[in-house]
Amino acid sequence: MKDFQQQVQKAIRLIPVQIGLLALFFCIYHLSLKYIMRETGLDLGAVGYNKHVVPLYAQPSFDLSLWILPALVVCVGFLYLCHRYLLSDISDGRLIGIAIVCFIAINISVAQIDGYREIGAEGEKERILTLLEPYTRTGLEYYGDVPRVDELGIRRFLRDYSKPEVFDTLSGHTRTHPPGGVLFLWHVSGLFGYNLISASLVTILFTALTAIPIYRLAEMLYGKKVAHYALLLFLITPNFVMFTGTSMDGPFSVFPILSVYLFYVARQRETVPDQKWYEFRPYSLLTGLSLALGMFTTYSTVVVGVFLCVVALLERQRFVQYLKVLLFASSGFIGFYLLLFVLTGFRPIEALWAAIKKDEVGMGTGYESIGRYFHLSFANLFAFLIGIGLPITTVYLRQLVSTLREWRQNALASEQEIGAPRTPWIFRHENADTFVIGFLITLLFFTFSTLFTMEVERIWIFMVPFFVIPVAKHLTARPTSDLYWVAGILVTQLVVGEVLLYTYW
Repeated sequence: MKDFQQQVQKAIRLIPVQIGLLALFFCIYHLSLKYIMRETGLDLGAVGYNKHVVPLYAQPSFDLSLWILPALVVCVGFLYLCHRYLLSDISDGRLIGIAIVCFIAINISVAQIDGYREIGAEGEKERILTLLEPYTRTGLEYYGDVPRVDELGIRRFLRDYSKPEVFDTLSGHTRTHPPGGVLFLWHVSGLFGYNLISASLVTILFTALTAIPIYRLAEMLYGKKVAHYALLLFLITPNFVMFTGTSMDGPFSVFPILSVYLFYVARQRETVPDQKWYEFRPYSLLTGLSLALGMFTTYSTVVVGVFLCVVALLERQRFVQYLKVLLFASSGFIGFYLLLFVLTGFRPIEALWAAIKKDEVGMGTGYESIGRYFHLSFANLFAFLIGIGLPITTVYLRQLVSTLREWRQNALASEQEIGAPRTPWIFRHENADTFVIGFLITLLFFTFSTLFTMEVERIWIFMVPFFVIPVAKHLTARPTSDLYWVAGILVTQLVVGEVLLYTYW
Protein backbone atom coordinates (compact mmCIF):
# COMPACT_ATOMS: atom_id res chain seq x y z
CA MET A 1 0.00 0.00 0.00
CA LYS A 2 2.83 2.36 0.86
CA ASP A 3 4.54 1.66 -2.47
CA PHE A 4 1.27 2.38 -4.29
CA GLN A 5 0.88 5.73 -2.51
CA GLN A 6 4.44 6.66 -3.41
CA GLN A 7 3.83 5.79 -7.05
CA VAL A 8 0.65 7.91 -7.05
CA GLN A 9 2.48 10.86 -5.48
CA LYS A 10 5.30 10.51 -7.99
CA ALA A 11 2.84 10.43 -10.88
CA ILE A 12 1.01 13.51 -9.63
CA ARG A 13 4.28 15.44 -9.62
CA LEU A 14 4.64 14.89 -13.37
CA ILE A 15 3.88 18.02 -15.38
CA PRO A 16 1.52 16.32 -17.91
CA VAL A 17 -0.54 14.86 -15.04
CA GLN A 18 -0.73 18.23 -13.30
CA ILE A 19 -1.85 19.87 -16.55
CA GLY A 20 -4.63 17.28 -16.79
CA LEU A 21 -5.72 17.94 -13.21
CA LEU A 22 -5.79 21.69 -13.86
CA ALA A 23 -7.88 21.10 -17.00
CA LEU A 24 -10.33 19.05 -14.91
CA PHE A 25 -10.54 21.86 -12.35
CA PHE A 26 -11.34 24.46 -15.01
CA CYS A 27 -13.90 22.15 -16.59
CA ILE A 28 -15.68 21.77 -13.24
CA TYR A 29 -15.47 25.53 -12.71
CA HIS A 30 -16.98 26.15 -16.17
CA LEU A 31 -19.94 23.87 -15.46
CA SER A 32 -20.48 25.32 -11.97
CA LEU A 33 -20.33 28.92 -13.18
CA LYS A 34 -22.71 28.19 -16.03
CA TYR A 35 -25.17 26.62 -13.59
CA ILE A 36 -24.92 29.56 -11.18
CA MET A 37 -25.47 32.09 -13.97
CA ARG A 38 -28.49 30.20 -15.28
CA GLU A 39 -30.13 29.65 -11.89
CA THR A 40 -29.37 32.96 -10.16
CA GLY A 41 -29.18 35.41 -13.07
CA LEU A 42 -25.58 36.30 -12.23
CA ASP A 43 -24.40 39.08 -14.56
CA LEU A 44 -20.80 38.83 -15.81
CA GLY A 45 -20.91 41.76 -18.17
CA ALA A 46 -20.27 40.79 -21.78
CA VAL A 47 -20.10 37.05 -20.99
CA GLY A 48 -23.42 35.19 -21.05
CA TYR A 49 -23.99 31.56 -20.04
CA ASN A 50 -26.41 30.90 -22.91
CA LYS A 51 -23.95 31.59 -25.72
CA HIS A 52 -20.42 31.72 -24.27
CA VAL A 53 -18.01 29.13 -22.93
CA VAL A 54 -17.83 30.86 -19.55
CA PRO A 55 -15.65 32.36 -18.22
CA LEU A 56 -14.23 32.91 -21.72
CA TYR A 57 -15.68 35.54 -24.01
CA ALA A 58 -16.00 32.95 -26.79
CA GLN A 59 -18.78 31.04 -28.49
CA PRO A 60 -18.63 27.31 -29.24
CA SER A 61 -18.09 26.97 -32.99
CA PHE A 62 -16.71 23.89 -34.72
CA ASP A 63 -14.58 25.07 -37.67
CA LEU A 64 -12.56 22.24 -39.18
CA SER A 65 -11.44 22.25 -42.80
CA LEU A 66 -8.30 21.99 -44.89
CA TRP A 67 -7.34 25.43 -43.55
CA ILE A 68 -6.03 23.64 -40.46
CA LEU A 69 -3.20 22.07 -42.45
CA PRO A 70 -1.06 25.24 -42.85
CA ALA A 71 -1.37 25.92 -39.12
CA LEU A 72 -0.33 22.38 -38.23
CA VAL A 73 2.62 22.51 -40.62
CA VAL A 74 3.77 25.88 -39.24
CA CYS A 75 3.35 24.98 -35.55
CA VAL A 76 4.91 21.52 -35.80
CA GLY A 77 7.65 22.93 -38.02
CA PHE A 78 8.33 25.60 -35.40
CA LEU A 79 8.72 22.98 -32.66
CA TYR A 80 11.09 21.00 -34.88
CA LEU A 81 13.06 24.18 -35.64
CA CYS A 82 13.38 24.83 -31.90
CA HIS A 83 14.59 21.29 -31.27
CA ARG A 84 17.16 21.34 -34.07
CA TYR A 85 18.30 24.94 -34.08
CA LEU A 86 16.73 27.65 -31.93
CA LEU A 87 17.67 26.15 -28.55
CA SER A 88 21.29 25.72 -29.59
CA ASP A 89 24.09 28.28 -29.48
CA ILE A 90 22.78 30.85 -31.95
CA SER A 91 23.50 34.57 -32.13
CA ASP A 92 20.92 36.87 -30.55
CA GLY A 93 20.29 38.79 -33.76
CA ARG A 94 19.63 35.66 -35.79
CA LEU A 95 17.45 34.15 -33.06
CA ILE A 96 15.26 37.25 -32.76
CA GLY A 97 15.00 37.59 -36.54
CA ILE A 98 13.84 33.97 -36.90
CA ALA A 99 11.47 34.41 -33.95
CA ILE A 100 9.79 37.41 -35.60
CA VAL A 101 9.32 35.48 -38.85
CA CYS A 102 7.89 32.52 -36.88
CA PHE A 103 5.62 34.89 -34.95
CA ILE A 104 4.11 36.22 -38.19
CA ALA A 105 3.72 32.76 -39.71
CA ILE A 106 2.12 31.25 -36.59
CA ASN A 107 -0.30 34.14 -36.12
CA ILE A 108 -1.51 34.24 -39.71
CA SER A 109 -1.84 30.46 -40.11
CA VAL A 110 -3.71 30.01 -36.81
CA ALA A 111 -6.04 32.95 -37.53
CA GLN A 112 -6.90 31.33 -40.85
CA ILE A 113 -7.92 27.97 -39.35
CA ASP A 114 -11.54 29.19 -39.49
CA GLY A 115 -11.24 29.82 -43.22
CA TYR A 116 -13.87 32.35 -44.32
CA ARG A 117 -16.71 34.25 -42.64
CA GLU A 118 -19.82 35.66 -44.23
CA ILE A 119 -20.50 39.31 -43.51
CA GLY A 120 -23.15 41.79 -44.58
CA ALA A 121 -26.95 41.88 -44.60
CA GLU A 122 -29.09 39.06 -45.98
CA GLY A 123 -28.92 39.04 -49.75
CA GLU A 124 -25.72 41.13 -49.72
CA LYS A 125 -23.42 38.72 -47.92
CA GLU A 126 -19.82 38.36 -48.94
CA ARG A 127 -17.14 35.89 -47.86
CA ILE A 128 -14.03 37.27 -46.23
CA LEU A 129 -10.92 35.73 -44.69
CA THR A 130 -11.24 35.29 -40.93
CA LEU A 131 -7.94 37.12 -40.54
CA LEU A 132 -9.68 40.26 -41.83
CA GLU A 133 -13.20 39.76 -40.47
CA PRO A 134 -12.87 41.54 -37.08
CA TYR A 135 -11.99 44.88 -38.65
CA THR A 136 -15.16 44.74 -40.76
CA ARG A 137 -17.20 45.44 -37.59
CA THR A 138 -16.80 49.17 -38.03
CA GLY A 139 -19.40 50.01 -35.41
CA LEU A 140 -17.23 48.32 -32.80
CA GLU A 141 -13.61 48.55 -33.97
CA TYR A 142 -11.11 51.39 -34.17
CA TYR A 143 -10.71 50.77 -37.90
CA GLY A 144 -14.16 52.25 -38.49
CA ASP A 145 -13.08 55.63 -37.04
CA VAL A 146 -10.12 56.21 -39.35
CA PRO A 147 -12.27 58.25 -41.80
CA ARG A 148 -13.40 60.38 -38.83
CA VAL A 149 -9.78 61.43 -38.21
CA ASP A 150 -9.45 62.30 -41.91
CA GLU A 151 -12.62 64.39 -41.68
CA LEU A 152 -11.69 66.32 -38.54
CA GLY A 153 -7.92 66.38 -38.78
CA ILE A 154 -5.70 64.93 -36.08
CA ARG A 155 -5.54 68.09 -33.98
CA ARG A 156 -9.29 68.64 -33.78
CA PHE A 157 -9.92 64.92 -33.32
CA LEU A 158 -7.73 64.88 -30.20
CA ARG A 159 -8.95 68.26 -28.90
CA ASP A 160 -12.63 67.28 -29.10
CA TYR A 161 -12.13 63.57 -28.43
CA SER A 162 -14.07 63.47 -25.16
CA LYS A 163 -16.73 65.97 -26.22
CA PRO A 164 -20.16 64.45 -27.01
CA GLU A 165 -20.25 65.81 -30.56
CA VAL A 166 -17.22 63.64 -31.39
CA PHE A 167 -17.20 61.00 -28.67
CA ASP A 168 -20.78 59.86 -29.29
CA THR A 169 -20.09 59.29 -32.99
CA LEU A 170 -17.15 56.91 -32.43
CA SER A 171 -17.15 53.11 -32.44
CA GLY A 172 -17.67 51.07 -29.28
CA HIS A 173 -14.05 50.23 -28.53
CA THR A 174 -12.79 53.69 -29.36
CA ARG A 175 -15.08 55.10 -26.67
CA THR A 176 -13.74 52.75 -23.98
CA HIS A 177 -10.07 53.28 -24.89
CA PRO A 178 -7.72 56.19 -25.50
CA PRO A 179 -7.39 57.50 -29.07
CA GLY A 180 -4.03 55.80 -29.74
CA GLY A 181 -5.60 52.78 -31.47
CA VAL A 182 -7.44 54.91 -34.00
CA LEU A 183 -4.38 57.05 -34.69
CA PHE A 184 -2.23 53.94 -35.17
CA LEU A 185 -4.57 52.65 -37.89
CA TRP A 186 -4.89 56.15 -39.34
CA HIS A 187 -1.11 56.30 -39.82
CA VAL A 188 -1.17 52.78 -41.30
CA SER A 189 -3.85 53.83 -43.78
CA GLY A 190 -1.81 56.89 -44.70
CA LEU A 191 1.20 54.72 -45.54
CA PHE A 192 -0.46 51.67 -47.11
CA GLY A 193 -4.02 52.75 -47.90
CA TYR A 194 -7.26 52.33 -46.00
CA ASN A 195 -7.91 48.64 -46.48
CA LEU A 196 -8.36 45.53 -44.34
CA ILE A 197 -5.25 43.73 -45.54
CA SER A 198 -2.79 46.48 -44.61
CA ALA A 199 -4.53 47.07 -41.26
CA SER A 200 -4.37 43.39 -40.31
CA LEU A 201 -0.84 42.70 -41.54
CA VAL A 202 0.66 45.81 -39.94
CA THR A 203 -1.11 44.86 -36.71
CA ILE A 204 0.77 41.55 -36.73
CA LEU A 205 4.09 43.02 -37.90
CA PHE A 206 4.10 45.73 -35.23
CA THR A 207 3.16 43.28 -32.47
CA ALA A 208 5.99 40.96 -33.53
CA LEU A 209 8.37 43.56 -32.10
CA THR A 210 7.43 42.36 -28.61
CA ALA A 211 9.77 39.41 -29.16
CA ILE A 212 12.74 41.75 -28.68
CA PRO A 213 12.01 43.18 -25.19
CA ILE A 214 10.73 39.81 -23.95
CA TYR A 215 13.95 38.07 -24.95
CA ARG A 216 16.15 40.85 -23.56
CA LEU A 217 14.21 41.05 -20.31
CA ALA A 218 14.44 37.30 -19.71
CA GLU A 219 18.15 37.35 -20.49
CA MET A 220 18.75 40.25 -18.12
CA LEU A 221 16.84 38.62 -15.27
CA TYR A 222 17.83 34.98 -15.50
CA GLY A 223 20.33 34.37 -18.30
CA LYS A 224 20.48 33.34 -21.94
CA LYS A 225 19.05 29.82 -21.59
CA VAL A 226 15.94 31.12 -19.85
CA ALA A 227 15.62 33.77 -22.56
CA HIS A 228 15.66 31.08 -25.27
CA TYR A 229 12.98 29.07 -23.48
CA ALA A 230 10.86 32.16 -22.78
CA LEU A 231 10.94 33.26 -26.43
CA LEU A 232 9.92 29.78 -27.60
CA LEU A 233 6.96 29.65 -25.19
CA PHE A 234 5.89 33.21 -25.96
CA LEU A 235 5.51 32.45 -29.68
CA ILE A 236 2.96 29.69 -28.99
CA THR A 237 1.11 31.17 -25.99
CA PRO A 238 -2.57 30.59 -26.94
CA ASN A 239 -4.16 33.92 -26.08
CA PHE A 240 -1.32 35.99 -27.53
CA VAL A 241 -1.46 34.09 -30.82
CA MET A 242 -5.26 33.95 -31.08
CA PHE A 243 -5.82 37.66 -30.44
CA THR A 244 -2.74 39.33 -31.92
CA GLY A 245 -3.57 38.69 -35.57
CA THR A 246 -7.11 39.98 -35.38
CA SER A 247 -7.18 42.45 -32.48
CA MET A 248 -5.61 45.80 -31.70
CA ASP A 249 -4.67 44.44 -28.26
CA GLY A 250 -1.60 43.05 -30.02
CA PRO A 251 -0.15 46.48 -30.89
CA PHE A 252 -1.40 47.77 -27.53
CA SER A 253 0.89 45.27 -25.76
CA VAL A 254 4.11 46.57 -27.32
CA PHE A 255 4.69 49.63 -25.14
CA PRO A 256 3.62 48.10 -21.78
CA ILE A 257 6.05 45.20 -22.37
CA LEU A 258 8.77 47.59 -23.53
CA SER A 259 8.21 49.66 -20.37
CA VAL A 260 9.00 46.68 -18.15
CA TYR A 261 12.22 45.99 -20.05
CA LEU A 262 13.31 49.65 -19.93
CA PHE A 263 12.59 49.77 -16.20
CA TYR A 264 14.88 46.81 -15.58
CA VAL A 265 17.59 48.40 -17.71
CA ALA A 266 17.24 51.53 -15.57
CA ARG A 267 17.26 49.32 -12.47
CA GLN A 268 20.55 47.80 -13.57
CA ARG A 269 22.29 50.99 -14.71
CA GLU A 270 20.70 53.88 -12.82
CA THR A 271 20.23 52.68 -9.22
CA VAL A 272 23.86 52.85 -8.11
CA PRO A 273 24.12 54.32 -4.58
CA ASP A 274 26.58 57.12 -5.43
CA GLN A 275 24.54 58.53 -8.34
CA LYS A 276 23.30 62.06 -7.63
CA TRP A 277 19.57 62.72 -7.71
CA TYR A 278 19.93 65.36 -10.39
CA GLU A 279 22.01 63.23 -12.79
CA PHE A 280 20.25 62.47 -16.06
CA ARG A 281 18.65 59.01 -16.23
CA PRO A 282 17.83 58.28 -19.88
CA TYR A 283 16.40 54.79 -19.37
CA SER A 284 14.16 55.99 -16.54
CA LEU A 285 12.91 58.79 -18.78
CA LEU A 286 12.32 56.32 -21.63
CA THR A 287 10.40 54.08 -19.23
CA GLY A 288 8.01 56.91 -18.50
CA LEU A 289 7.67 57.82 -22.17
CA SER A 290 6.94 54.18 -23.05
CA LEU A 291 4.33 54.01 -20.31
CA ALA A 292 2.74 57.18 -21.67
CA LEU A 293 2.56 55.72 -25.17
CA GLY A 294 1.09 52.54 -23.72
CA MET A 295 -1.51 54.52 -21.79
CA PHE A 296 -2.33 56.40 -24.98
CA THR A 297 -3.50 53.09 -26.50
CA THR A 298 -4.92 51.17 -23.53
CA TYR A 299 -5.76 52.18 -19.98
CA SER A 300 -4.69 48.69 -18.89
CA THR A 301 -1.10 49.99 -18.97
CA VAL A 302 -1.77 51.13 -15.40
CA VAL A 303 -1.04 47.51 -14.40
CA VAL A 304 2.60 47.95 -15.42
CA GLY A 305 2.89 51.25 -13.58
CA VAL A 306 1.63 49.64 -10.37
CA PHE A 307 4.01 46.70 -10.86
CA LEU A 308 7.01 49.03 -11.07
CA CYS A 309 5.97 50.70 -7.82
CA VAL A 310 5.48 47.34 -6.10
CA VAL A 311 8.99 46.21 -7.11
CA ALA A 312 10.42 49.43 -5.67
CA LEU A 313 8.60 48.81 -2.38
CA LEU A 314 9.74 45.19 -2.22
CA GLU A 315 13.41 46.04 -2.70
CA ARG A 316 13.53 48.32 0.31
CA GLN A 317 17.32 48.37 0.53
CA ARG A 318 17.45 50.33 -2.73
CA PHE A 319 14.16 52.18 -2.33
CA VAL A 320 15.75 55.65 -2.51
CA GLN A 321 17.49 54.75 -5.80
CA TYR A 322 14.23 53.31 -7.14
CA LEU A 323 12.40 56.45 -6.12
CA LYS A 324 14.73 58.53 -8.29
CA VAL A 325 14.10 56.18 -11.23
CA LEU A 326 10.35 56.44 -10.74
CA LEU A 327 10.51 60.24 -10.48
CA PHE A 328 12.34 60.48 -13.80
CA ALA A 329 9.87 58.01 -15.31
CA SER A 330 7.00 60.14 -14.02
CA SER A 331 8.52 63.22 -15.62
CA GLY A 332 8.66 61.41 -18.97
CA PHE A 333 5.06 60.24 -18.57
CA ILE A 334 3.70 63.63 -17.56
CA GLY A 335 5.85 65.45 -20.11
CA PHE A 336 4.33 63.42 -22.95
CA TYR A 337 0.78 64.40 -22.01
CA LEU A 338 1.70 68.02 -21.34
CA LEU A 339 3.26 68.26 -24.79
CA LEU A 340 0.23 66.55 -26.31
CA PHE A 341 -2.06 69.03 -24.56
CA VAL A 342 -0.04 72.01 -25.76
CA LEU A 343 0.08 70.77 -29.36
CA THR A 344 -3.47 69.45 -29.72
CA GLY A 345 -5.53 70.32 -26.64
CA PHE A 346 -6.06 66.64 -25.78
CA ARG A 347 -7.35 66.21 -22.20
CA PRO A 348 -6.45 62.69 -20.96
CA ILE A 349 -8.40 62.86 -17.69
CA GLU A 350 -11.63 63.89 -19.46
CA ALA A 351 -11.10 61.09 -21.99
CA LEU A 352 -10.55 58.56 -19.18
CA TRP A 353 -13.69 59.65 -17.35
CA ALA A 354 -15.79 59.45 -20.52
CA ALA A 355 -14.45 55.94 -21.18
CA ILE A 356 -15.26 54.81 -17.62
CA LYS A 357 -18.82 56.05 -17.88
CA LYS A 358 -19.28 54.42 -21.28
CA ASP A 359 -17.96 51.09 -20.01
CA GLU A 360 -20.13 51.14 -16.89
CA VAL A 361 -23.25 51.61 -18.99
CA GLY A 362 -22.63 48.30 -20.73
CA MET A 363 -20.76 46.27 -18.09
CA GLY A 364 -21.73 47.71 -14.71
CA THR A 365 -19.28 48.68 -11.99
CA GLY A 366 -18.43 45.19 -10.73
CA TYR A 367 -19.41 45.92 -7.14
CA GLU A 368 -23.21 45.96 -7.42
CA SER A 369 -23.28 43.11 -4.89
CA ILE A 370 -20.82 41.02 -2.90
CA GLY A 371 -21.68 37.95 -4.97
CA ARG A 372 -21.13 39.68 -8.30
CA TYR A 373 -17.87 41.19 -7.06
CA PHE A 374 -16.33 37.84 -6.11
CA HIS A 375 -17.66 35.99 -9.14
CA LEU A 376 -16.32 38.66 -11.51
CA SER A 377 -12.95 38.69 -9.76
CA PHE A 378 -12.40 34.93 -9.90
CA ALA A 379 -13.87 34.69 -13.41
CA ASN A 380 -11.40 37.35 -14.59
CA LEU A 381 -8.47 35.45 -13.08
CA PHE A 382 -9.51 32.03 -14.35
CA ALA A 383 -10.37 33.32 -17.84
CA PHE A 384 -6.87 34.71 -18.17
CA LEU A 385 -5.21 31.57 -16.80
CA ILE A 386 -7.14 29.44 -19.28
CA GLY A 387 -6.31 31.79 -22.13
CA ILE A 388 -2.61 31.92 -21.38
CA GLY A 389 -2.49 28.14 -21.62
CA LEU A 390 -3.00 25.28 -19.19
CA PRO A 391 0.67 24.18 -19.44
CA ILE A 392 1.97 27.69 -18.72
CA THR A 393 -0.43 28.12 -15.80
CA THR A 394 0.58 24.74 -14.36
CA VAL A 395 4.32 25.38 -14.48
CA TYR A 396 3.87 28.98 -13.34
CA LEU A 397 2.13 27.75 -10.19
CA ARG A 398 5.02 25.35 -9.59
CA GLN A 399 7.54 28.16 -9.97
CA LEU A 400 5.45 30.42 -7.75
CA VAL A 401 5.42 27.84 -4.95
CA SER A 402 9.17 27.36 -5.36
CA THR A 403 9.80 31.13 -5.24
CA LEU A 404 7.66 31.62 -2.13
CA ARG A 405 9.38 28.68 -0.40
CA GLU A 406 12.80 30.08 -1.27
CA TRP A 407 11.73 33.53 -0.09
CA ARG A 408 10.65 32.11 3.26
CA GLN A 409 13.83 30.08 3.73
CA ASN A 410 16.07 33.04 2.90
CA ALA A 411 14.11 35.33 5.21
CA LEU A 412 14.28 32.86 8.11
CA ALA A 413 18.00 32.31 7.54
CA SER A 414 18.52 36.07 7.57
CA GLU A 415 16.57 36.32 10.84
CA GLN A 416 18.82 33.73 12.47
CA GLU A 417 21.91 35.71 11.46
CA ILE A 418 20.75 39.04 12.85
CA GLY A 419 18.75 37.77 15.83
CA ALA A 420 15.08 38.30 16.56
CA PRO A 421 13.31 39.81 13.54
CA ARG A 422 11.49 43.08 13.75
CA THR A 423 8.92 41.96 11.18
CA PRO A 424 7.43 38.59 10.18
CA TRP A 425 9.30 36.75 7.41
CA ILE A 426 6.55 37.44 4.90
CA PHE A 427 7.48 41.15 4.92
CA ARG A 428 11.21 40.54 4.46
CA HIS A 429 12.07 40.90 0.77
CA GLU A 430 15.85 41.32 0.70
CA ASN A 431 16.49 37.99 -1.06
CA ALA A 432 13.18 37.61 -2.86
CA ASP A 433 12.65 37.20 -6.61
CA THR A 434 10.77 40.47 -6.83
CA PHE A 435 9.89 39.99 -10.50
CA VAL A 436 7.72 37.01 -9.61
CA ILE A 437 6.47 38.20 -6.22
CA GLY A 438 5.89 41.77 -7.39
CA PHE A 439 3.75 40.60 -10.27
CA LEU A 440 1.81 38.20 -8.03
CA ILE A 441 0.89 41.11 -5.75
CA THR A 442 -0.01 43.27 -8.77
CA LEU A 443 -2.10 40.54 -10.38
CA LEU A 444 -4.08 39.88 -7.19
CA PHE A 445 -4.68 43.60 -6.73
CA PHE A 446 -6.13 44.06 -10.20
CA THR A 447 -8.00 40.76 -10.06
CA PHE A 448 -10.04 42.07 -7.13
CA SER A 449 -10.07 45.73 -8.17
CA THR A 450 -13.31 45.67 -10.29
CA LEU A 451 -11.41 47.69 -12.92
CA PHE A 452 -11.87 44.90 -15.47
CA THR A 453 -15.13 43.20 -16.40
CA MET A 454 -14.25 40.00 -18.26
CA GLU A 455 -12.62 39.60 -21.71
CA VAL A 456 -9.26 39.68 -19.91
CA GLU A 457 -7.93 36.68 -21.85
CA ARG A 458 -7.60 39.31 -24.62
CA ILE A 459 -7.18 42.56 -22.70
CA TRP A 460 -4.39 41.27 -20.46
CA ILE A 461 -2.15 39.75 -23.14
CA PHE A 462 0.58 42.25 -22.28
CA MET A 463 0.97 40.26 -19.03
CA VAL A 464 2.25 37.21 -20.93
CA PRO A 465 5.97 37.94 -20.19
CA PHE A 466 5.26 37.82 -16.45
CA PHE A 467 4.22 34.20 -16.94
CA VAL A 468 6.43 32.81 -19.69
CA ILE A 469 9.70 34.11 -18.16
CA PRO A 470 9.21 32.43 -14.72
CA VAL A 471 7.93 29.31 -16.51
CA ALA A 472 11.06 29.28 -18.66
CA LYS A 473 13.20 29.66 -15.55
CA HIS A 474 11.49 26.64 -13.97
CA LEU A 475 11.85 24.51 -17.09
CA THR A 476 15.58 25.19 -17.47
CA ALA A 477 16.10 23.34 -14.18
CA ARG A 478 14.03 20.39 -15.40
CA PRO A 479 14.70 17.69 -18.01
CA THR A 480 14.38 18.97 -21.59
CA SER A 481 11.46 16.59 -22.09
CA ASP A 482 9.36 18.80 -19.78
CA LEU A 483 9.88 21.74 -22.15
CA TYR A 484 8.61 19.69 -25.08
CA TRP A 485 5.65 18.43 -23.07
CA VAL A 486 4.70 22.02 -22.26
CA ALA A 487 5.31 23.27 -25.81
CA GLY A 488 3.46 20.36 -27.39
CA ILE A 489 0.39 20.75 -25.19
CA LEU A 490 0.43 24.52 -25.76
CA VAL A 491 0.31 23.99 -29.52
CA THR A 492 -2.48 21.44 -29.05
CA GLN A 493 -4.54 23.87 -26.94
CA LEU A 494 -3.88 26.65 -29.44
CA VAL A 495 -5.05 24.68 -32.48
CA VAL A 496 -7.95 22.91 -30.77
CA GLY A 497 -9.08 26.21 -29.20
CA GLU A 498 -9.15 27.91 -32.59
CA VAL A 499 -11.12 25.02 -34.07
CA LEU A 500 -13.71 24.80 -31.28
CA LEU A 501 -14.13 28.46 -30.28
CA TYR A 502 -15.22 31.62 -32.02
CA THR A 503 -13.44 34.36 -30.11
CA TYR A 504 -14.69 37.37 -32.12
CA TRP A 505 -11.07 38.38 -32.76
